[in-house]
Amino acid sequence: MHWDRMAAKRTEIILWLFVLLLAAGLRLPHLARRPMHTDEAVHAIKFAALLEEGHYLYDAREYHGPALYYFTLIPACLRGQTSLAALDETTLRLVPVCFGLGLVLLPLLLRPFIGGAATLAAAFAAALSPMLVFYSRYYIQEVLLVFFAALTLICIGRYLLRPQRGWILGAGAALGVLHATKETDILILAAAALAAFMTAGPRHLPGSRLRRDILLGLAVALGVTTLMFTAGLSHPAGLLDSFRAYGGYVQRGTGQTVHIQGWSYYFRLLFWWHEPGHPWWSEIWIVPFLAAAIWSAWPSRKDRSPESILRRFMIYFTLILTILFCLLPYKTPWNALGFYYSALLLAGIGWAWLAKRSKRWHIIVLVFIGASGLLLLRQALQLNGDAECDPGNPWVYAHPGPDVARITAAVQAAAQASPEGAQMPLQVSVTGSEYWPLPWTLRALVNITWLDRLNPGRPAAPVVLISPDQEAALLQQLYETPPPGERSLYLPLWQEYTELRPGQEIRGYIRKDLYDLLEPAALRAAGEADAR
Repeated sequence: MHWDRMAAKRTEIILWLFVLLLAAGLRLPHLARRPMHTDEAVHAIKFAALLEEGHYLYDAREYHGPALYYFTLIPACLRGQTSLAALDETTLRLVPVCFGLGLVLLPLLLRPFIGGAATLAAAFAAALSPMLVFYSRYYIQEVLLVFFAALTLICIGRYLLRPQRGWILGAGAALGVLHATKETDILILAAAALAAFMTAGPRHLPGSRLRRDILLGLAVALGVTTLMFTAGLSHPAGLLDSFRAYGGYVQRGTGQTVHIQGWSYYFRLLFWWHEPGHPWWSEIWIVPFLAAAIWSAWPSRKDRSPESILRRFMIYFTLILTILFCLLPYKTPWNALGFYYSALLLAGIGWAWLAKRSKRWHIIVLVFIGASGLLLLRQALQLNGDAECDPGNPWVYAHPGPDVARITAAVQAAAQASPEGAQMPLQVSVTGSEYWPLPWTLRALVNITWLDRLNPGRPAAPVVLISPDQEAALLQQLYETPPPGERSLYLPLWQEYTELRPGQEIRGYIRKDLYDLLEPAALRAAGEADAR
C-alpha cells in the first residue's frame, strides 16, 4: 500500500510537470512577434516613465492601477533594460506570462477540498484554454487581475474552512495588489460577497476572533495598496484617487457609446465565433464539464462540509460574476477572463466527477476528454500563432496588423539616412490622437511631435505621418504657407494602402532631399517589411 501511494504521488508530480511545461510552451515562444496593441503600447510608455524616473504618479482618469508597472521592474532589471529605448516586447510580456503560469498552478491551493484529479484537470484546462493563453501573452492588467482575485478568494476560503492566520494575511496582501491592479475588482468583490452570503446565509455571522482576523487582513490590504498607489508614500493623493476611480469606471461602463455590446457578446466569443472567410473558433467543450460540476453539487446543497461549501461558493460566484459582466453594456474581450477562469476551475471538478462516476461509459468519457484537449491545443497554437493578429481571431480587438512594421521600418530608414539620425524631426498627426502604437514602435526616435490636428502655420518636419482627413491641411502647410523659394517637395514614404489598425489608414510623406539620401535597399526593406 505504501509503494502504491508513492507511485501515485510520482505519477501526479510527473503529470503536473507535463501540464506546467505545456503551459509554458504555449505562452513563452515568440513573445515579440505580435505587434503591440494600442493598450499594450500605452502601458509600455507608462512603465517607461516609472523605469526612467523612479516613481509612478497614478492618474485615475486615464489609466489603471500601478501593479502591472511595478511587477515589470523585475524582468526589466533582470534583462538590464533601464530606458524606453532599451525595452522590448519580450520584457513586457514576460509579466503576464508569469502570472498566466501562476493561474495554472493556483488550483494546487484547492487540492485539499476538490481532490487531486479535479485540481490537475483544472490546471490542464487553464493551461490549454486558447483565451487564457492569448491574454497571458498580452501586456495588460487582466491576467494579474484574475490571478490576485483568485488568490484572494482562495486564501479567504482556506482560512474560513481551516482557520489559520497565515491565510488571512495572504488574502490581505493579495487583496491589496488586486485593488492596485484595475477598477474591475469592484465587480469581482461584489460577486464574491453575494456568493458568500448565498452560500453561508445570514445565520453564520462572524465571531469575535474572525472579526479580529478580518480587520487584520484588511489592514494588510490597505498597507499594500497604499504603498503602491502612493509610490512609497511620496504621493498621498494617489490612494484617495484609487477609490475615486470607481466612479469613473461606472461612468465608462454605463455611459459610453464605444465598446458597447449585447448581453450575449462573451458567449459568442467563447463558444461560437466565426468571421466570414475565417475558421470557426469555440471553447464550448467546457459546457458539459461545467454542467457536471453544478449537477454534482446539487445533492450536497445542505451539506456543511468544507468541500461542499467551497464548491457551492464557486458555482454562485461564477454565475453571479458572469451575469454582472453580461449585463454591463461596456464590453471588451479580455473582461471575460474574470468569470471564465472560475468556470475553468469548476470544469476541472466536473471533469474529475464524470471520469470517476461514469463506469459504464468510462472509455467514452476519457475519449471525449482527450479529444477536447487536442481540440483546445490545436486552437491555442493557431490563435497564438498565425492568427495572433488576425481579425478573425475572437480575442483580437482593434489590433494593429503587420503594416505597423512597414511604417516603423520606413521611418527608421529615413532617420538612418538623415544627418540628424535619431534626432531627425518627425511630425505625426492623427485625428483623435489615434496614432498608437507608434509611440512604442518609434521609441528610438527622440524628436517626435504628436498631434491630433496639423497646424498649417508651423514648418513641416522632414517626415510627416498623417491620417487621410488631414491631407488638405498638409498641402497648405507644405505649399501655401511657406513663402516662395522656401517650399520643399514632399514624396510618399510608401505607395501601398497602409493602416495602423483595421480601417485606420495612415499616410507618410518625406522631403525629397532626404528621400534622395535613402538607399534603394532601405526603401525596399521598408516597403516589404510586412511581406517578410
